[in-house]
Amino acid sequence: MDPLETLFMDDQKHIDLGSWTGLQKAFATVAGSCSAARAQCLKQVRESGMLDDLGLTWDEFCKDYAGLSRPHADSLIRQYEQFGDAYFRLSEIARVSSKTFQQIASRVDAGAIEIAGEKVALTPENAPRIRAAIQTLREQVRHPPAPARPPAGVIELQVRVEAVADDVARAVLALDPALQEDAERAGLRALAVSAMNRFRALARQLDAA
Repeated sequence: MDPLETLFMDDQKHIDLGSWTGLQKAFATVAGSCSAARAQCLKQVRESGMLDDLGLTWDEFCKDYAGLSRPHADSLIRQYEQFGDAYFRLSEIARVSSKTFQQIASRVDAGAIEIAGEKVALTPENAPRIRAAIQTLREQVRHPPAPARPPAGVIELQVRVEAVADDVARAVLALDPALQEDAERAGLRALAVSAMNRFRALARQLDAA
């Protein structure tokens, strides 16, 4: 018999508390599939009023009878209230923070997660694929793609072209007049010719539009 049940066997409320604690210990010794049930159990104990009747605080129950800290117990209850069974089922397969789960909650139910449009069951066999998908999501959250830049307007384009032309002109003025065919001079000449050809092609494209 559970020690807590023995301690309180003469009082029905004590027996109730012993029953809850027995469940807690059972949930703590089996696989994570009972995490949601454990959170439910903690929630009912905390909200039932039986602890007040027995002169126990929530801290005392968590530490002495449930075998976990109060912050951990509160966190489990909060996660269950916010996310339900789905969060705990997914947590059995892959480590996932509350923040990450919030971002994928619409893709997860108590039995499956949507990956690339496909429902993938939350089973150990699918664990590698599920973990990889969650890791990809984490990377996307850490390094989101830069928003697409809208096309520049005519004035902005003119400013850019003039700035580039000014830079090239300064580079030409900085050339050593004594060197007629050095590599830098040839490179600047090729750049100027390439730019003119590009703009002629754009002009023809505009004429044909």
